[in-house]
Formats: sequence, structure tokens, C-alpha cells
Amino acid sequence: MIAVLALLLLAQTQKGPAPAAPRSFAQISKQADQAREQEHLEDAIRLYRAGVRLRPDWAEGWWYLGTIFYDEDRYAEGQTALRRFTALDSKVAQAWALLGLCEFETKAYDEALAHLKRARTMGLGGRAQLDTVTQYHAALLLTRSEQYEEALQILLGFAVRGEETAAVVEAAGIAALRRPLLPNDVPGTDRELVLQVGHAVMDTGARRPRDAAEKFESLLAVYPKTPNLHYLYGSFLLLSDPDAGLRELNKELEISPRSAPALLQIALEYLKRGDAAAAIPYARRAADIEKQSFVAHNALGRALVDSGDLENGIRELERSKELAPGSPQTRVALASAYAKAGRHEDAARERAEFLKLKKLGDKPSDQ
Repeated sequence: MIAVLALLLLAQTQKGPAPAAPRSFAQISKQADQAREQEHLEDAIRLYRAGVRLRPDWAEGWWYLGTIFYDEDRYAEGQTALRRFTALDSKVAQAWALLGLCEFETKAYDEALAHLKRARTMGLGGRAQLDTVTQYHAALLLTRSEQYEEALQILLGFAVRGEETAAVVEAAGIAALRRPLLPNDVPGTDRELVLQVGHAVMDTGARRPRDAAEKFESLLAVYPKTPNLHYLYGSFLLLSDPDAGLRELNKELEISPRSAPALLQIALEYLKRGDAAAAIPYARRAADIEKQSFVAHNALGRALVDSGDLENGIRELERSKELAPGSPQTRVALASAYAKAGRHEDAARERAEFLKLKKLGDKPSDQ
């Protein structure tokens, strides 16, 4: 046995000494960067990991680990590394975007939506490809969390820019039909409907009204009782033929009496016409159904104020402000209501806040 062990030891020594492992942080970081630049990614990962073990606050090491893992589709590991990076440096929008995308792939959807929103708010100027991927995935997650209007706002932006990919069209169809699903969760039997609706919605965003109208009419001929289709067509028609739009919205209510979006659209149309009395019942039903909708409480508050019910109107507008303090429309409506009620200091405060919010909203975006 001793002889065998001796032979084994001799064989190992004849292979030559193992290369010396870098001992200092400076050596490790330099070799890690070299490995990454030469695309020796496994070596780079090993070295960056060694570096962050020596210095857990080495933000650059966590950043390169995160980006390598993301590029290699190793999302769980990327998620861990990017969380460490953002804890050390919270001012890099690209990091929040990549973290959100990793979390999307690991099905940490709530965290992903929060981090993608943060990246969008900070702005990804100069990184067009990452911005596109971030916007798309944010729209998917907004739809999943039933924030359909915000999702559609993002997706219609793709149509305006002429970026109507098949994936975007499908996402728009899901959001427009108000289904809290990701694309992979859409039943096969509904996929054709989703795509047709998506194309109609993209036509509206790209300002192709004739094509959009033809698609909506074709859809309703085949799916006359499908929820949300009359709402979509009615909302589209309000821009060119408001009376026809109201008829379609009322058809939606025949199919879905608790359709808060249809109720709200009708209320807003009557407010636009200066008919507050007609708007009140629709706005009230919408606010009762969607108690957390600041838009519904805003519409009801405005309708009540315009009809002379200042006390209840102000109460609804204050509720709208509680739900969305950053809404300039609510602030200016409150300012007007307070002025009518003789509450001039409150009116001045809300007017100043409106101007501040409007100025922020008018700033050019770097996205």
C-alpha cells in the first residue's frame, strides 16, 4: 500500500506545480477583467466570485457577475449578483432593469415589476435595446397585475414608433381584453382572438383609423358577446363619432354590467359634453366597483362639483388625491372646487401643486 501511495505522489509531482492562485485583491480583479475581456467567462466568474468574497462591497465585481449571468441566461445567479450590486449602488438604471428581467425569468413577478418600473422612471437613455426589452416586460407584468391602461400606454408607444413585433401585438391583445395573463398562459383556443385584437389596437396606436375600424367590426361580427370588445370599439369611436361610441359602450354594459372601464368612459364623455347630471350615475357605479381607482373618484368628484354638490364632490376629489397624489388633473380639479367653496388657501395650495406636477410632467424624458 505504501509503495502504491508513493507512486501516486511521484506521478503527481511529475505533472509540475499547479499555477499559483492570485493572492491579492488587486491580482484577482485584474485577472477577472482580463478573462472577461477575452471572453473566458467561466474563468471570469470564478475570479469575480473570489474578488467579492475578499471584498463583499466590491460593486464592480457584483456588476460584472450580474451582467455575465444575465447574458448567459443564468438568471437566478444574475438575480443574486444584481441585488448585491443595487444594494451598493442604487443609482444605475441599467442594473435595476437587468435585475427586473432576471426576476421575471425566475418568476419573482412582483419584485420584477417594481424594479422594471424603477428603471423606467430613472431612464435608460442611450440603451435602446435594453429599454425596449424593459418596456415590453413591464407591460406584460402590468397586465398580469391588472394595470391594463398603463400596460396599453406602453404597448401603444411601440405602435407609434413602428415596432409592431408579433410579441408586442400579442401583449397588446391580452391587455386590451383585460386578461391578467402572461403570453404563455393564454389558452390555445383564445390565441387567434388575442392576436386579432392586438392588431386592431396597434392600428389605433399607429393612427390607422380605417384599418382599426375594419378590424373591430370584423371582430364583433365573429365575437359579438365577448367582454371588452364593445368597450374597445366604443372607446375608439369616441374620438370620431361620440354618439356611436356611446352606443357601443352601452352594448358593453349589456354584456358586462360591472364593466368599470365602460362606465367610466361614458361618465367622462358626458363630462366632456358638460352634462354632469348624466355623468354622475355612471361615475358613481365605476367608483363603487373600483374603489381604488383614482380616475373614477376624480370623475365622480368633478361631476358632483359641476352639479353643485360641492361637499360630496370635494370629498371624492380628496379621495382621488389620496389614491394618486401625483395626478395633476386631480390637483387642478380640487383647486377649482375649493375656490367655488370659498376655501381660497386650499385652492392656492392645490394650484401650486398642480403647476409643480405639470412642470415635472413637461420635462423631456431621456428614455
